[in-house]
Amino acid sequence: MTLVPLPDVPCVRCHMFGKDQTGNDWGSRFYLSYSGSAPSGADCTTLAGDIMSALGGQLQPLLSFQSSVQETDVLDIATRSGFSGQSVAFFAGTRSGTSLPAQVTANVEYGIARRYRGGKPRGYWPLGMDGDMLNVMSWDPTFVTDVNAAFVAGFAAIEALSIGAMGTLQHVNLSYYFGYQNIENPGKRAYNEPMYRATALHDNIVGYSCKAELSSQRRRRVATTP
Repeated sequence: MTLVPLPDVPCVRCHMFGKDQTGNDWGSRFYLSYSGSAPSGADCTTLAGDIMSALGGQLQPLLSFQSSVQETDVLDIATRSGFSGQSVAFFAGTRSGTSLPAQVTANVEYGIARRYRGGKPRGYWPLGMDGDMLNVMSWDPTFVTDVNAAFVAGFAAIEALSIGAMGTLQHVNLSYYFGYQNIENPGKRAYNEPMYRATALHDNIVGYSCKAELSSQRRRRVATTP
C-alpha cells in the first residue's frame, strides 16, 4: 500500500467531533501549517483546547440546542512520527427552533488563490435550524452571513495563537492527488485510480463562503431497516 505523502510545509491535522440532535457522530477536518518547530504532545493538546475555544465558541450559537462540539484532535503530520493531543471540552449548541435532518449541513468553502478544474476545499458543518431556511433548497441570506462571519472570526483567532515554538499558524488546504493511472483487472473493466503527489501541495486559505444551497452528508444517516 502506498504511503500518504507528507505535506510540502510543516502541518498539523485538526479534527473536530461532536454529536447531532439524534446522537449521531459528526466530524470535520482541516489543516494548519506552522512556521516554527514541531509541536510536542503537550503543544498539540494546548492547541486542540484553544481551537475548541476559538472555533467551537463561534459555532455554538449556530448549532442546534440538541447538538454539540465534544472533541478536537490535533496530529502533527509534518513527519510520520509527529505527536498528537486532544481536547474534550464541551460546547453545547444554543440555537433554538426545530432541528433539521441529520444529513443536512452547511457547506463552507475555503477559498484559495490557485485555480484548477475540480473540487475545491470545503467543510461540511451541521449548522442551522428549520427557521434558517429561505426555502426547501436554500439557507436564508442572514444565516449565510452569520456562518461566514463565524468562520472568519474563528480562524482569525486560531491563526493568532502562539503555541510553544510552533511559530505562525495558517489555515491551509492540502492537495494529495494529481492525475490518474489506468488500472486493468483481468476479466473486469479498466478504471482510473487517482495518483498521489510525491509531496502534498498546500494552499493558504484566503476566505470563507457558506453556500446558499443546503448541503448533505449522507454518511451521517443511519440505516432505517433491521
